[in-house]
Amino acid sequence: MRDTFNNVKVLTENGYKYMDVLVKDGKFYSLNETNQNDSELIMIPGFFDQHTHGGDGYDFSTCKNIEEVEKILRFYEKHGVTTVFPTLLTERDSVLFTQLELLYKASLTNPIIKGIHIEGPFISLEFKGAQLEEAIQKPTIEKCKEYIEKSHGLFKLMTIAPERENSSEVIKFLTSNGIQVTMGHSSATFDEASQGYFSGAKCITHVMNAMKGIHQHFPSICTAAWYYDDLYNEVILDGIHVVPEMVEFIRKTKGNDHIIGITDSLMAAGLPDGNYFIGETPITVKDHDCKITATGVRAGSTLTMDNAFKNVKKFSNLSDLEASKICSLNAAIYHHLDDKVGSIKEGKNADFILMDKSYNIKEVYINGELVYKV
Repeated sequence: MRDTFNNVKVLTENGYKYMDVLVKDGKFYSLNETNQNDSELIMIPGFFDQHTHGGDGYDFSTCKNIEEVEKILRFYEKHGVTTVFPTLLTERDSVLFTQLELLYKASLTNPIIKGIHIEGPFISLEFKGAQLEEAIQKPTIEKCKEYIEKSHGLFKLMTIAPERENSSEVIKFLTSNGIQVTMGHSSATFDEASQGYFSGAKCITHVMNAMKGIHQHFPSICTAAWYYDDLYNEVILDGIHVVPEMVEFIRKTKGNDHIIGITDSLMAAGLPDGNYFIGETPITVKDHDCKITATGVRAGSTLTMDNAFKNVKKFSNLSDLEASKICSLNAAIYHHLDDKVGSIKEGKNADFILMDKSYNIKEVYINGELVYKV
């Protein structure tokens, strides 16, 4: 196993430095500056995707075994992801319970998984998007306890529509048990979203998508997303769900520290245009745009995190350090994992990407172990 990386251009929390890097016991053991001023390799933190449903032909909501889950994970690693929260759709309890157990088992041998995101089922009927209508439920603490049990505590993030009855009590329960809440798939007014925020929800699910929009007389959840400075905004960085000009608008409004770049990718990620599924629902992909075949409603994406990183740099003219915050560190801070992942620093997990000068991924490491090599 390789544990020394000499004369590498390293993206630290303070910008690029030329360094000799020593990895020991899965951690960054030492980072020593060199007198060099050129390197063939760039080392940046591995990406953190907290909202993704699948890729390479497989969907977490329909995977039948660990081998299928691992096909998705290997696809992520190929694209620089070193921390992921597999995301489950709004589904019937029997499906959710089965998949939570499956993802927990997969996590035991795949350290890339550090949590599970359940997107629903406590969401708005009006803004359900591609979610399964018949599986939408009233928020209850009892159901959340079942999710915690079935996931063996790996359930770490939930999307909730804050206007739903009993949502504040559920948000308070989840956050008091170490589970973050993100508000989305929602018709909430500003006041309803504010109630969710003050109950403990500190993120917005794929902002501007599947939610009530901005109006000067009737502020909404989308208003709240930008009104509260410390409210994180998930942004799908494909340039389709949020066009580049609006990505820059959001960044100017929120700053670089409260945007979390996500893919919201589906099984079609990494595959050509054609017909696929999101959960049980048929979708059609054309020119990288995913839509429900029957209705034309936009579903998830075919985005990968390495392209998300490149896109946000281009959309907002960002430095690598600023883009790395959006694609790595901010999610780590939000989930209180920044002592382990999200940046390159002595004592943190050795989760990183080696790229060439053109930003082509050459190698990917998790806990100091090589998981992908060109």
